[in-house]
Amino acid sequence: MQLTYFREANFGDALNAWLMPKLFGDFFDDDAGALFIGIGSILEQDYPPAARKIVFGSGWGGFGPAPRLDATWRIHAVRGPLTAAAIGVEKSLGAGDGAILTARFLRRGQMRFPVSFIPHWRSLRWGQWPLIARELGLHLIDPRAPVESVLAEIAASGMVIAEAMHGAIIADALRVPWVALTPVHPAQRAKWYDWAAALDIRLQPVPLAPSCLMEAQAVGIGAPYLRWLRGGLRCMGVAALADMPMRAAAARSLAKAMRMAPSLSADHAFDRARDRLETAMAGLLREHS
Repeated sequence: MQLTYFREANFGDALNAWLMPKLFGDFFDDDAGALFIGIGSILEQDYPPAARKIVFGSGWGGFGPAPRLDATWRIHAVRGPLTAAAIGVEKSLGAGDGAILTARFLRRGQMRFPVSFIPHWRSLRWGQWPLIARELGLHLIDPRAPVESVLAEIAASGMVIAEAMHGAIIADALRVPWVALTPVHPAQRAKWYDWAAALDIRLQPVPLAPSCLMEAQAVGIGAPYLRWLRGGLRCMGVAALADMPMRAAAARSLAKAMRMAPSLSADHAFDRARDRLETAMAGLLREHS
């Protein structure tokens, strides 16, 4: 069975290669005739029609049509009730994000970082978040770093402010309080509510402003700024001038998040989600080993 996930330099997706072999042992090989679909918003219609598709803790992110289930699909657990409804399975299968089970292998450690900030990897690619984090005295966790490094830094944080959803998921699993940010990219927002609903979390994210013109353009919300530039301010350095008020607004939005009371799922809700996922894992192993 082939372990299948979105292969980018991104913490949430890369967790698959770290976590799933720990959970399932030598369960995986290169057989593309059977696909293990794990952590990430990767439930979609584009998988090979003839391949068997075994789903554990995945989500539908709304990036494309939800899959049309047939006999080649076996759903053991999905990220939350919104995914369950989208793909037409029982609500009880919305057990929780598979990354929750990281708590089997890692515990909260000694605090080294009072407040950490973990942006979405696309925001970090285009934005000025390292500079803003430094100005605000925040420890920035790079979600493109090796999984072990990201996990260790989350575990050593007193609080995590997360635009990257799996930053909050792992913080919650390790019982590190967290504050959710509304991602700059609109397409990254809906999946948060899916995971939160599985844990009875009343999500109240803080809106995050884009940190520069390039970031706004990259996520498709930069048209007003581009029209302003095309209106005559075309000289060298104008983009840098435009970035100054945007960076200040982004810093204000992040500073607001620092003042918010952090969230944490209730122990009983987390235990319920973990137990559902472990039950699903045991059933998957019985069925497919």
